[in-house]
Amino acid sequence: MTEVRLVLISHTNVGKTSLARTLLRRDVGEILDATHTTLDNHKHVLEETADSTLVLWDTPGFGDTARLKKRLEQSEQPLSSLLASAWDRVADRTLWCAQQAMSAVRDEADLVLYLVNASEDPEFATYIELELAILAWLDKPVLVLLNQLPPREDNASRSELLQRWEAALAKPPVRGVLALDSHERVWLEEHRLLARVGAELEGDAAARMAALLEHWEARQRERFEGAVHALADALAETACDREPVGRGRPRRLGRLAALRRLGNRLAQRTRTLDAKLIDLEALEGDALRSVEADLTATHDHGERPDPTTGAAGGAVVGAGAGAALDLLFGGLTFGVFTALGASLSAAAAWRWCWHAIDERTLGWSSAFIGDLAAEYAARWLAITHHGRARGPFEEHALVSWRTAVTQVRSNHLAATTRVTDAAARAGANADAPRTAAIMLMHGLVVDVLLGPYPTADWLLRLPAEDSS
Repeated sequence: MTEVRLVLISHTNVGKTSLARTLLRRDVGEILDATHTTLDNHKHVLEETADSTLVLWDTPGFGDTARLKKRLEQSEQPLSSLLASAWDRVADRTLWCAQQAMSAVRDEADLVLYLVNASEDPEFATYIELELAILAWLDKPVLVLLNQLPPREDNASRSELLQRWEAALAKPPVRGVLALDSHERVWLEEHRLLARVGAELEGDAAARMAALLEHWEARQRERFEGAVHALADALAETACDREPVGRGRPRRLGRLAALRRLGNRLAQRTRTLDAKLIDLEALEGDALRSVEADLTATHDHGERPDPTTGAAGGAVVGAGAGAALDLLFGGLTFGVFTALGASLSAAAAWRWCWHAIDERTLGWSSAFIGDLAAEYAARWLAITHHGRARGPFEEHALVSWRTAVTQVRSNHLAATTRVTDAAARAGANADAPRTAAIMLMHGLVVDVLLGPYPTADWLLRLPAEDSS
């Protein structure tokens, strides 16, 4: 089997292993806030077809680059003499790490990915020029990846910094500069990286890379389609859910009991959905635990309401209706009600419900289904952007995606109505609510994603049978 080989290299403690984890979707290596955490070269399979493999080498970082360059310049055969100095593993750890990185580039690289801390000022990061000079001796093409850029929301600063780095690095052996932050799982931008790698290769390597990229694209489309279908299944099931209020009891208590049963089923549905989405993103270890902790958090919004006067129609002092319902279900709703309706009064909570068939049957309103679709979209966006290098899954990430979905949801009101209309007629056509939900969820997440990734529309299309 033939290989296309990428070697990831940088100054020490810039984030190579973090980026490798994000690209590979596996918790490889060890991440510490310390120099020379990685001491040896590690080979990983990034993509594989029947006859070709895309390989990513994670290497130790450069350290004292000025001393390394001086040693090379003092030798008549600089590379061979340096790389033969096995004693450095014991006597000089910094030079040993440089040896390992350079040997990987010399012996393995079809192309070098050189990672840079973009938060530094390119004018003062003098070690970068020295390291690029060393890479030039190895005569391999280099793509520079910029890590630790400003947030996407700060587009002006991000663009200005990217332009400065492009100008500073416009010299051999650099073939191009790309933004690819290891702290985000930006699988849409990974396509830009892999396509650019293919453009820089020649001959058989370029042909193999084209086939590998096509295989990668197919896997990403399948994963994206799986996420949209999981979101739609949960939404359609909720839209179709009905609960008898019951007879022979005070109406208020009957409605409350019915709402509890609806809410508990929604809680289980949300738990199942979160698990499916996390599994699709292959999160594990610390990343998995931090994501689960945030998605299931229910914050303290005051005392639990009296079930006879609280969310069932009276006023809930010190808590919005959404928070009250979350508390009423004992936190089992994963904070969904709080996210959707903490600004509502308790009496207005009933607007989320409607008498679907007759006055004794309770279901969810079209307004609630629209709110739930937005919440589900935000949860998936937060999960799919959770790079393994990020550490704890911070609450502000989920909040920011909720804001992003809110900004576009008015574009999808008609699609929301189609879901609830189909659910009301579900007896005649059980597939119709799911089909309508697929179109709604796909439209919502694509509308959000095309903001930061405007060139990714072709990669976000669903198969024809889903969009008909």
